Amino acid sequence: MPPRFGLVPPDSFVGVAESVGLGACLDTHVLLTALRQLAAWDATGLRVHRVGVNLGRSSLHAPGLVGTVEQACALSGTAADRLMLEVVEHDELDLTAPRLAAVQALADADVTLALDDFGAGHAGVGLLGRLPFGVLKLDRSLLPGRHRTVATTAPDARALLCGVVGLAAAVGAEVTAEGIETPAQRELVAEIGVPHAQGWLYAPAMPADAFEAWWRARVDAVAATTA
Repeated sequence: MPPRFGLVPPDSFVGVAESVGLGACLDTHVLLTALRQLAAWDATGLRVHRVGVNLGRSSLHAPGLVGTVEQACALSGTAADRLMLEVVEHDELDLTAPRLAAVQALADADVTLALDDFGAGHAGVGLLGRLPFGVLKLDRSLLPGRHRTVATTAPDARALLCGVVGLAAAVGAEVTAEGIETPAQRELVAEIGVPHAQGWLYAPAMPADAFEAWWRARVDAVAATTA
C-alpha cells in the first residue's frame, strides 16, 4: 500500500499495467503468490477448496499462458484443480484459434475457468458460448438494491436472476453471486438456487493472516452451534 495514496483499488492500476505492457507480469506474480498462499494454508490445516485469480487481457493473449500456469502450479506444489482463473472482459477479447486452444488445454488440466462480472460490459452470453466456463459469476448490477435504478415496468430482479441461473445450468456451469451486501440479497439468491455467494455482507477484503483468523473463528462458531 503506497504511503502517499493509501489503498489503491485494482480498477485504478490494472488498466495502467495493461497499457504499459506489464499486465501479464502482474498476473503471473499474483498467480504464484495466490497458489503459494493456498499451499501455506494447507500446511497449517486450513483447507480452502480453491483460489480465484483474475486473468487479464494480456495473459489471455500471451502465447505462453499454459506454461505459465503449469509452472506456477509446480513451483507452489498446488494441483491445477485448486485454481480458478477468472476472465474479466471489459473490452471485447480477440479469441483466435491458438488462444482458444490454450484455454481448452487449461480446462483439460482441471483448471476451473470463471466468467467474472457476468451481466456487465462485454461479459455476456456470446463469450459464455465460446469458452469452457465452469463458473458463472453474477455481477452485482443484477441484484436488487439502491445501486440498481430501473424503469417502472422493467423485469423483476428475481425473474432476471432465475433466467441467468437457468442459463448457467444449461451449459453446466456453477453460479456465484457477487456483491452481496444485505441479508435480503443473500436470502434472494439462496431462494432461487444460487449455491455460492461473496460480498461485504460476509467479510471485507483482508490480508492472508487476517483471513486465516476469520476462517478459524467461523469454523469454531459453526462447530459450537452443532455440538
